[in-house]
Amino acid sequence: MIIKNKNGELTTQQIVMLIILITSFAVILFLLFRLNLGKTTDRELCYNSVVMKGNSALPGDTIPLNCRTSYLCITKDGSCEKMTKPEIKKVENENDVYEALADEMADCWWMFGEGKVNYVEKELLSSLYCSICSQIAFDDSVQEIIGKEIDEKDFYNYLADEKISGKDISYSEYLLGIREFKDIEESLSKKNINFGKINLDNQQYIVMGITSEISTLKWIGVGTVGGLILAPFLGVGTVVGAIIVVAGGVGGNFVGMTVEGLSGNDYLSPSIIEVNSDEFKSLDCKSVTTLA
Repeated sequence: MIIKNKNGELTTQQIVMLIILITSFAVILFLLFRLNLGKTTDRELCYNSVVMKGNSALPGDTIPLNCRTSYLCITKDGSCEKMTKPEIKKVENENDVYEALADEMADCWWMFGEGKVNYVEKELLSSLYCSICSQIAFDDSVQEIIGKEIDEKDFYNYLADEKISGKDISYSEYLLGIREFKDIEESLSKKNINFGKINLDNQQYIVMGITSEISTLKWIGVGTVGGLILAPFLGVGTVVGAIIVVAGGVGGNFVGMTVEGLSGNDYLSPSIIEVNSDEFKSLDCKSVTTLA
C-alpha cells in the first residue's frame, strides 16, 4: 500500500518506486512478446504484415511481407515418407482429406486479406504476384482411403456443400462468392472446360495471387493470356470471377478461379496446383511473395 503524506501527495521516493515498477512491468511484457509465449502463429504474422503493408502510405518496399510457406503432410497412419519434419494432419476418411485441403485454402485466403487488401504496388502493366501458402504431401497411407487421385469435381462440390467450422458460410461462398456448385459446373461445361485430377503421388501447392493493377482489363472477358484461357463467370454478391484453365486441345484443364476483391484488385483465389507443374508455370507469376 502506498503511504501518502499529510497533504495527500506522493513523496519523491514513492514516485521513484512507481516508475521502477512500471518500467519493470513494461520490460517483462516486452520479454514475453519477444519469447512469443502468446504463440502468435506464422499465419497471424503474415496477416498482420499484409494489413500493415496494405494500409501504409510508405513506399511498397518499406514494409516487407512476413509470410512463409507451411509444409503439411496428410496421413492416415501418422507417418510421412515424402517430407522432412512437416506438420502432420491425420485423416480417417475421404471427407477428412477434403476438409484438410479446404481449411488450408481458407487460411490462405484469410492470411492475405480476403480480397480486401491491396498489398502490391500499382504498375503500368498488370502482373500476377503469387503466394504459396502451403506445400502439401499425401502419405502413402492416404491412398488406402481415397485412391491415387482426387477428382476436382468432387472436391469443389464439397467446397459448395460444407460450411467452414464456426461460420455460417460454405467454403465456396468464402473463397469464391459462389453458393451453388452447379453454377461452377455449368460455366465450365459451356466452355468445354473439364475438371482435372489431383495426383496424390505428387506434392501440391495451395497458391493464391493478386494482380498489381486495379480493374485489370486483361483478366476480364474471353481470351488467352500467357497460356491461360479466361472464361467469364458471375459470382454471388460482391465478387466477379473468371475460370482459369490451361489451354490445350479443345477447351482445357481447370486450374482455379479469379475473383474481383473489395479492394478493386483481381485475385487468384486459393487453388490446388501441382508443385512445379506446367499449370503452375503457366500462371507466369512475376514473383512469389512467400518465403520457403
